[in-house]
Amino acid sequence: MNIKEFVDKLFSKAKEAGFTEYEVFYIDGDSFKVTIYKSEIDQYSINSHKGLSFRGLYNGKMGYSYTEVLDDYALEMLIKNARENALAIEDEDVDIIYGERDKYADIKGFNEELDQMKADEKIKMALELEKDTLAQCNKVKNIEDCMVVTVAGETRIINSKGLDLQYKSNVIYAVVAPVVEEDGKVNTAYAFKASNNYRDIDTKAIAKEAVEDALAYMGAESIPSGKYKVIIRNDVMADILSTFAGIFSAYNVQKGMSLLKGKVGTKIASEVVTIIDDPLMENGLASAPFDSEGVACYTKTVVEEGKLNTFLYNLKTAKKDGVKSTGNASKGSYASAVGVSPSNFYIKPSNKTREDLMAHMGDGIFITEVQGLHSGANPMSGDFSLAAKGFEIKNGKIIKAVEQITVAGNFYNVLQDIVEVGGDIKFGMPAGGYFGSPSVVVRELAIAGK
Repeated sequence: MNIKEFVDKLFSKAKEAGFTEYEVFYIDGDSFKVTIYKSEIDQYSINSHKGLSFRGLYNGKMGYSYTEVLDDYALEMLIKNARENALAIEDEDVDIIYGERDKYADIKGFNEELDQMKADEKIKMALELEKDTLAQCNKVKNIEDCMVVTVAGETRIINSKGLDLQYKSNVIYAVVAPVVEEDGKVNTAYAFKASNNYRDIDTKAIAKEAVEDALAYMGAESIPSGKYKVIIRNDVMADILSTFAGIFSAYNVQKGMSLLKGKVGTKIASEVVTIIDDPLMENGLASAPFDSEGVACYTKTVVEEGKLNTFLYNLKTAKKDGVKSTGNASKGSYASAVGVSPSNFYIKPSNKTREDLMAHMGDGIFITEVQGLHSGANPMSGDFSLAAKGFEIKNGKIIKAVEQITVAGNFYNVLQDIVEVGGDIKFGMPAGGYFGSPSVVVRELAIAGK
């Protein structure tokens, strides 16, 4: 049966079973992926996925259940499981089903041209990406990874309070990782581009960036351990921001998993640091008119010139703090419970060039790659210790490539020690593609080398 017929029957059964409020969260999506190796298709997959979660208020508790199948058996199972789940809940903080009549922004997150793009066109794009990468120079000996991916999805929320919301989005991204060799030394790097417009995918530009990045590390060596001024490149800072963004979640603050508790209205970062959460960003990969509870999304300045203005809230965490939801309710999938997540979350850029940042720093290290963000970072304490690559800067100029170093510090301290922000904002690769940053100059970080 179709989604409308299924929901009508489900809500009728929910009312009969004693649920006083109820809601359906529905996702219908598909994905395409092709990887190329030596001008041949290495991997090829087309997947579709759809699923529905049901939650309802039963005896004052919110029960959850979910299904991938829309049939009569699923109707009975959803009601039974949600009721049993509600009876087992001991948490006194009850989830909220939203019924306000918000005004929703018109977000154009779905590109019809991309939706009509045929599989053979995507394969051709991936083949061109490999060809363009190999054509950059004769030092490119192999391609470690070359892929084109598209993802599309539709989200719908329907509840007993009259809410019926729907939103579609899609995205394409291309990634390449060349292997280069010079004088017997081998190096690799990667570059990518993501957009909801396939015309933005310039395979030659992606190839050029990846190969130039890989070649730039040739002849790299370690440096003496010590405290250094540091520039963190835009994509690296975006990844670091992604790792520690949870400190701004009201859920984590309320659970004691963020050191920002009680800090709203106080200075937590340098005056050059402004952090924005913008779910209405044009072509943003996380842009949406409403969150996973149906609350209207809006742009908010989380940190303004160093001052913490707000945490990110869903309805439940907002009620606990006596504030309004910021429209940041999220579900990792249709089957998961409602959490809190940022949307397009980024450090606001300035108009300064990367050369301006180097000139300001004078002498120091330009960090262009880190590894170990999952194992070498503690999202609660803010501590990190990461293997890194980059370049040594003298008198504002790059003098040599640097590798076999470890950069260590604390994210809370980094926010306070940022002395300059660049204008070269970049967002990370999906699914981390909704975190962005320009390059930043940090007053001092510990670097372990030789």
